[in-house]
Amino acid sequence: FSPASAWLGSSSFSATGQRASRAHLSILRPAKSYSCNSRAARKLPLLCSHEENVEKFARSQFPTSKLVSSEAKNLAEVLSAFWKSVVEVMDAEPGTSIVLGFPKCKMLENALVVNRFMGHLEVCRDCCDDFGSRVVMQIHNIELDAPPVFTIRSSPVTSKEDGDFDDDEWGDDEAWGESILDKYKHLLDDEEETEEEWEFKQLTDVPEDDKEVIMTMREWVEVVISDMGICPFSQSADKAGLPLGPVHYPISRVMRPEEVYQVYWDEVNYLVTADEKDISTTLLILPNFGITNVEGFTAFTDTLQSPLEPLGIEKYIQLVFFHPQWVFRDGQDRLGASGAANFARRSPFPMINILRTPQVRLAQKSIPTGLVYTQNEETLMDVGSEALQEMLIQRLDPLKDERVDRRYNKLGKIAQMLIDADGEPGQEVKARLEAQIKEMEEQKAAREAQRKGGAPPKPPPSPEVTEEEGGGMRF
Repeated sequence: FSPASAWLGSSSFSATGQRASRAHLSILRPAKSYSCNSRAARKLPLLCSHEENVEKFARSQFPTSKLVSSEAKNLAEVLSAFWKSVVEVMDAEPGTSIVLGFPKCKMLENALVVNRFMGHLEVCRDCCDDFGSRVVMQIHNIELDAPPVFTIRSSPVTSKEDGDFDDDEWGDDEAWGESILDKYKHLLDDEEETEEEWEFKQLTDVPEDDKEVIMTMREWVEVVISDMGICPFSQSADKAGLPLGPVHYPISRVMRPEEVYQVYWDEVNYLVTADEKDISTTLLILPNFGITNVEGFTAFTDTLQSPLEPLGIEKYIQLVFFHPQWVFRDGQDRLGASGAANFARRSPFPMINILRTPQVRLAQKSIPTGLVYTQNEETLMDVGSEALQEMLIQRLDPLKDERVDRRYNKLGKIAQMLIDADGEPGQEVKARLEAQIKEMEEQKAAREAQRKGGAPPKPPPSPEVTEEEGGGMRF
């Protein structure tokens, strides 16, 4: 990022909508007027369209650059096109540059939106391989009340300036390396593979066949998310949501963060523009991205979560993340006996669940989130951490018979009533829902009180359910 070509807006914000720190001010500098590239802007004919002005600006300032005029109309489409250009520059010859314009995106005419957009990109570069280092971006305001123009370029290769060192300065590296290996060879030869190392190797073993990966993920969704009732609104690997609709399973083998950003925003656009009768929710499978580094994967997911609210995308989508080694970061003690709760997010391969916000809001309004967490933790603890870990290693075989019966599962019954009513229950159903939720909350409070008092909680009595009441339900 170049301070000389930073966007000059009315306020300075970070990607989370907070006031930017001093480190951000080189990019998000407050000003009332657009002074960046103002000379170039004044030279452009006022009677020209914005697209013509962008073209003239590119020809005069960056004559060797490729000009891309995007059709993007919203920020999700802008981000998809932006990362596509970044990846293109990364894969091209050193010194390649692209001038990228968004003439149809009215939101980029707002200085505050652009400030937040830039703050998001600054957060992203901390997770990237090349963006922000070998590949840099500049933003130019070539005319007032119009979207800015971006230039993305890769640095030309220079000998020692870019961190390349002369091998002669370091002597005989090969001989040095061999001497070190020879010294500790006996330790390497005698060391046996530990159980943890073997499990890690099994967990990070990714099949080469996409069909096999998708099949494994679908089986996991069927067994854990649906059959074990982890998501009350998932009826099967194929149907989920409120109202019930198809589940979309795209897969991408990309490994560079810049490529994942592009694939992710492509899928966001695909979901929000599709009818929910065609796609209810998306499970984006990324089998080769961050599978051996859960900390890196988690840091990357933070950059996807943070811009949703400040960029106004939260009203369209919500996100849930999965990884073979996922650990909740909610401050609760989930180690030891209660560590089984982490398996609600431990999938065979890294995955991003893109949900529709209206569906999430309806589900949260109908069922308190805390009840879902509590029941999931109890369900997974009953199965046990060892069995759940074995499930991931052996690709589900040990748990294929685990199933939650919705006829005896109050949360499942509530979800089923909502699904049957397409998320719009009548007064009678609402009364039944409220009664069920109240009973569950009372039972939860009683169990917590018993735990604090040291007495073991009594299991709730299993209600008698007729065949008529349970008929037609999956679980």
